[in-house]
Amino acid sequence: MQRNPTIDVLRGVLLLLMTMTHLPTVWSSTLGQPLGFISAAEGFVFLSACLAGKIFVAQQEQKGLLAASRWIFGRALRLYLFHLALLLLTFTVIAWIASTYERPAVRNLLAFYFQSPQRAMLGSALLAYQPPLLDILPMYVLFFLVTPVVMSAAASRFGWGGVLAVSVGAWAAAQFGLRTAMYALLERFVGWDIPVPATGAFDLLAWQLLWVLGLWFGAAGFGRTRQVLASGGGVLNIALAISCALLLWRHVGGPRGFTDAARYFFWIDKWTLSPVRVVNLAALVCVCIGFGSDLMRRVRVPALEMLGRASQWVFVVHIAVALLLLCLIGQDDQPLGGTNGLLVMGVGYLSLFLTADIYRRIGAWRAGRNAPTPA
Repeated sequence: MQRNPTIDVLRGVLLLLMTMTHLPTVWSSTLGQPLGFISAAEGFVFLSACLAGKIFVAQQEQKGLLAASRWIFGRALRLYLFHLALLLLTFTVIAWIASTYERPAVRNLLAFYFQSPQRAMLGSALLAYQPPLLDILPMYVLFFLVTPVVMSAAASRFGWGGVLAVSVGAWAAAQFGLRTAMYALLERFVGWDIPVPATGAFDLLAWQLLWVLGLWFGAAGFGRTRQVLASGGGVLNIALAISCALLLWRHVGGPRGFTDAARYFFWIDKWTLSPVRVVNLAALVCVCIGFGSDLMRRVRVPALEMLGRASQWVFVVHIAVALLLLCLIGQDDQPLGGTNGLLVMGVGYLSLFLTADIYRRIGAWRAGRNAPTPA
């Protein structure tokens, strides 16, 4: 399938925002979510699911369900191997630095590992133990693994309506603590001994909604959404108004949008994909389709396209670099600002573009080597 420069640019932008969120600087909380109650994580998961749904349908039409499923499982395996590589770095180099030089930020991040190394290593390999920053790839792996089931159900009499109804139901239950209740049952009847916080920040029962919506959007929803927006009725204007209102609300009301964030956290919680965040994402998707499609086709940003084309490798490197830079935080356990913070940002972003450039050069070298020799 031919690459779409617009998708690559979006991936590049999301990688820059995600890196800002994960770097240990004083600006991370403010600049990590510049567009409202929405982070790069939501955008990246949704966009990845869109592409997975689109490619799955194309593969299925051309080669059949088995070939499409094989492609999906291949992607899941590749991401799992990336995850294992990051675990190896974390449990050796990062853990050694944290214990040798007393880095509380890293020790807190790997608290369960330092408490029980063997259980942590086995649990992480099984995708059960997921420390912060190392809980993103496992979510992708699990979502890719269930994708053939979702797509098959959508193609059956169940249809996309049934699939989306089940997904919304699971998301709604997750808002009221289904995940915690399930882990309590596992602990009681199976002897599950990994604490809930150590199983990853993302509530997969909630975030699956984002993945299922993305699959639907890539497989069938994009064209329907464009038709609705083009038919008038003020849908696009409403989406623009919602996007602007949530943007102002977040930045005027503080980093969390509320003066009393603890009281209203239910509505904006990132980890349970709270209602406000779903509305924010839906509105921004409509705005991007309605106003941004033609603009993005005309405007080319080569540097961002390069990042997007190498998105998997850039993502993995950004996690590794964020973990290494986290080791710079001393015993005061405070994020870096001033000159040190700017240096951290510079190193973080430079690593992204260097990785993308190396990926581009390797791709060009392979293409040249495989090119037919003139007679």
